[in-house]
Amino acid sequence: SGSKSAKALDFGDRISGLPDELLHHVMSFLPARDAVRTCVLSPRWRYLWASARHLNVDTEGFTTQRTFKKIVTALLLSRGYTPLDSFCLDADVPGFYLENFRDTAYLWICHALRSNVHTLSITDHDRNDAFIEFQDFEDDPDAFQIDHCPFTSSYLKRLHLCGVFILECFLKKLFSGCPALEDLDIINCVIHDTEFSSATLKNLSIDFDSFPSCEMYGFKNIVINMPSLVSLHIGAFLGALPSLVNVQSLRTASICLDDQGATFADGCNILGALSNVKNLELLFLYGVSGRYSLQSDMQLCQVSFTNLTTLSVSDWCLHDNCKALLYMLEHSPNLEELTLKMRKLRLHEYIDSSCSAAAADSAAPFNCEKLRKVEIVCPKGDKTVGMLVTILLTELMSPPEISIKPFSGFSW
Repeated sequence: SGSKSAKALDFGDRISGLPDELLHHVMSFLPARDAVRTCVLSPRWRYLWASARHLNVDTEGFTTQRTFKKIVTALLLSRGYTPLDSFCLDADVPGFYLENFRDTAYLWICHALRSNVHTLSITDHDRNDAFIEFQDFEDDPDAFQIDHCPFTSSYLKRLHLCGVFILECFLKKLFSGCPALEDLDIINCVIHDTEFSSATLKNLSIDFDSFPSCEMYGFKNIVINMPSLVSLHIGAFLGALPSLVNVQSLRTASICLDDQGATFADGCNILGALSNVKNLELLFLYGVSGRYSLQSDMQLCQVSFTNLTTLSVSDWCLHDNCKALLYMLEHSPNLEELTLKMRKLRLHEYIDSSCSAAAADSAAPFNCEKLRKVEIVCPKGDKTVGMLVTILLTELMSPPEISIKPFSGFSW
């Protein structure tokens, strides 16, 4: 390689004089087709693409599916089973869908797994009509059902899925067949599976996914049982709530739910399962229902949050004169920052109109000495937020800095 580098420098081609590892890194930013095209740059580049460890296969720039399938298949056959660090299959371009050539896509995915790929990303086109009822797509020959691929690999560490269908038992097969899997992202997918159980997974992200309706399939919760999980992100769950089991290793959790059937007890029990987290966010976009009372048998009332430093919650925890919120503050000795995100203008639904009555209904003031900053995000012009500020100042022995920030639109 030294003579090649010298010759390249003699002709002024300094890039070609770089080591293979650096040139492969440069190729990792290119679509697979463009990476192959580098073979015409010079004799030094002629076969470099065949040993590249990163492949980005996407439909950008292709005019027909036939050409796309032909070129990608030829590329994979030419490189053989040279080990891969990452393989990205992206059909998120109008007019191209993995469903239309799913058998070919399955072969490509299997090829990547046999090449000992470490990071695998699969993105189908995000179509609004893709999220149909389960009884419709289960028999649909064009539906891209990811569970048709045999996920068996001792090398796969990271998996990203977007816009695909996940049928029952796929997750069980995935976790058992890929014992080294640590990171799993599931975005905009239809999921017909209810149990996320893995002894090795460290990072889990589930965002804007659709689960089968509770009425049709007779369940309410999505079970997450992962003793090694360190980071959890849950965006909008459509049709289900998370049930957290054995997640004691969690350090960061961000959970934002849009289930209109969520209850106050659901919120308390989710908080109670996250006693070891350091950073926590729990938001209910549509609030909660049910009995608004903090009861001693709730999971929340049986734990302390000794590691918690940052907390972000929505207005669901303000019910019953802020009992759930005040419990969290009293049992979080290391809490430094608190963010309260409120959508409603009707704070009187949560708190007694008399702040003195609310204070009398609670325990004696307590110390939360490390809490230095409280931010309240609420609708602009919400005058009732003063009731909440009064309660915080009354209950906390060392009042923190409190700022009020207005929000507009749907997002906080």
